[in-house]
Amino acid sequence: MTKAKPHSRSGSAIVPVVKEEPTVEIKTEEILPSGGLALPQHVTQEIGTSSAVSTPATGAATPASEASTTGGYFVQFKDFTPQADAGFLNQFNKLAIHENWSKREKTRRRDDAIEAEFTHYFGTEYHDVAKWQELCGLVGLQAEGLSSITKCKKALASRKVMVNLVNLIDHLKNGTPLRKFKSFWEFQRYTLKPGRCMNRALAKKNAFVNVLLRQVA
Repeated sequence: MTKAKPHSRSGSAIVPVVKEEPTVEIKTEEILPSGGLALPQHVTQEIGTSSAVSTPATGAATPASEASTTGGYFVQFKDFTPQADAGFLNQFNKLAIHENWSKREKTRRRDDAIEAEFTHYFGTEYHDVAKWQELCGLVGLQAEGLSSITKCKKALASRKVMVNLVNLIDHLKNGTPLRKFKSFWEFQRYTLKPGRCMNRALAKKNAFVNVLLRQVA
């Protein structure tokens, strides 16, 4: 996704969180919480592998969402049975094989899947301050003082907030610990790993995802 609980209702990812503040040559200026660069729409190639140096945050593996773990993007495919405890990338890669998608088609479909899964597990209540406060909590921000959507957006837009969206989806779904990064460099390396990038134009359609866009300095 680019091509970014522990707050929970009980949630990571996507985040005991990060409060601190390349591979294929790509012309881009933004990086998404999905753990990937915000790529122009025409970019469909896979990004080269880069070893991650981030570490999972500690905390109980308690799902941060009460949505069905077998709902979302994957239920629309005939004869494909989603696994309730599978991580996003594992599930998506199995689906791609099942559907016999080409590399180009897989990249395009992954963008749709990331957006759909995040929406399924977190929702789209963009005008509800409580949801913005919940997102702040997920990424480790203190709720005190964040009394409006504007204040929440400003806090979430801080460069010190580094969240990988794929990791966040797994946190919402399965309680997978959110990754925390000691530096932006670590976050960037983790983000560049295959499958963690999302198309910038699609990401901006989701206000919760859009606020987590990051500049690649």
